This record gives sequence, structure tokens and C-alpha cells, in this order.
Amino acid sequence: MAINNEAPSYGARSDEALRDAVDNPVAYFIPLGNIESDGISYERFLPTSFTHGAWGPFQHGAPPSALLTRMLERHDGGQEGMRTTRIAVDLLSAVPYTELRARSWVSRPGRQICKVEAELLADVKGSWRPVASASAWRMATSDTTQVERAFDDEVPGPGDAVAESIPLTDEWTGGYIESIEARAGEPIGAAGTRLHWVRAPHPIVEGEEPTAVERLMQVADTANGIGATLSPHEWAFMNTDLVVHLHRLPELATTTGADASDDTGAGWLGIAARGSIGPDGIGMTAGELYDARGPVGRSMQTLLVRPQSG
Repeated sequence: MAINNEAPSYGARSDEALRDAVDNPVAYFIPLGNIESDGISYERFLPTSFTHGAWGPFQHGAPPSALLTRMLERHDGGQEGMRTTRIAVDLLSAVPYTELRARSWVSRPGRQICKVEAELLADVKGSWRPVASASAWRMATSDTTQVERAFDDEVPGPGDAVAESIPLTDEWTGGYIESIEARAGEPIGAAGTRLHWVRAPHPIVEGEEPTAVERLMQVADTANGIGATLSPHEWAFMNTDLVVHLHRLPELATTTGADASDDTGAGWLGIAARGSIGPDGIGMTAGELYDARGPVGRSMQTLLVRPQSG
């Protein structure tokens, strides 16, 4: 199942060339090669300006979630004929704009189910410590096409959506938001939740083509912004996690160099999301996920809700 193709190393670039690649990016992360520490091998990455978030001087939740998914997807382990069915990302702290180290491992091998885990580390006050972690369940597949069904309804595809002014790109700022494309779809379901189509037309790691699951995780974190019921100018509601369940693999064609006018469904993920806020500073966002063919899964995020200072 795993691709396990190593990213090309650009660690030999000059400081000036690296600064230019960070400020004028073609991807979210620049690979810097591998490093061995305490007997553990890590891949090293430098975040580009595409990772910049809206809540403060740290990364948006989507790029580190996508990078962790890339580590999970490309780790050898499990049997042939397995696929990713669930990804759970925990954002342990603010992910800085500095060099990151990443590793992955199989924590539960098996022939029918297999669990893979990954973590991102950053240098925090002189010590490398985890700033985000993730796990993925892989399950053995079999033919169930005769009984295929989905809880969510079919929806109009991205070709029917409108590239108009929408809150996701109007009310939110930062390099990540500027790096993605978004379209507004029709309200769906009994609650009339607005469907948005979102895609990231850039690779996660420079020099690589993302898998369909990696492309989905490049934008799934935007459900929190899409489903927002509070103004981000008055309230902060950062998610501390992202859990995605996939009842089928998304069909997201290549997005690298994709034309924004493309209506074939290439790379577009449909997200219908709604946020709920509790009385004690905690909330959640629930999302329905679609590709151009129909429903693919669900997402959940836990929110820490606080009034904006000033």
C-alpha cells in the first residue's frame, strides 16, 4: 500500500536559495534530507510561507496535518490490498515556522488491520519535542460494490459551484489561505449547510506528487473555517485535532499546476461543515466530505474557544 518514495533533498541549497524558496514557494515544505538522532532516523523539512496561519505567528493546522499524513501514507507496513480508513491528527502545540523533523512507525501490525503512527518535532527552547502527532488505521479491502451505499446524499459537483466571494477566503488571512482555491456550492441537507469546494494546487513537499488521501488532508482542516458560527475577529476557536473517517478513497486527480477554471473535479474536496459552541469555552466542528462522485467520509475537530483580546 505504501508508496515510500523519498523526497529529493535540497539540504545543500545556499541560505539565500532556501530563503527564496520559503518566500516564493511552490510547495508547503522543502525537504532537507534525513538525520539520525538517538538511533532514530528523521526526515527534515523547512516550512514555506504557504504554511502561515491566521491565529498567530505559527502554522495553519492544515500543512502539518498534511505532512503527517504524507508520513503515514508513505510508511512501509501492513499487507498489500490495505488502504487508509481513518486519520487522527493531534496538534500538541503551535507549530513554528522553523525546521521540522518527522518520523513514522507501525505500532500495530496485522493482516486485516494495521496502525501507523507519525510525529513532528520542532526545536523549542533548545530541545526537540513533538508539536504534532497522527495515527492512521489501514484495513484490508474486499469487494463490496454490490452493497455500496453512503449516509450522505449526492451533491452538485465543483463544476456547478461559483468562484465567488466567500467567508473562508474573505475573513481569514495568512499564507495558507492565500495558497488554496475555494468555491461556494449550494446549501444541502435539512439544516441548509453551505457546501464549499476547496483544493490546494500545490504539493505538500517540493518535488512530490501527493496521494489522494494526502490531497484531502491538505484542505480538510478548513472545515473549521467553513463551518464557523463565530466571527474570527471577535473570537478565537482554534482546533486542537482533526479526525477523518473515509468509507471510500477520494477520487482527487492531480492538482499540481491545475487551472482554477478546471471543472472536471481535479483536486476539489467538497466540505459541508457546521460548528457547535458549548457554554464552557469548548466547541466542535463536524464536516461532511465529498469528491466529484459523491460522499467519501466525515471529519471532526475539537475547538478551544476564547474571546479575541483587544
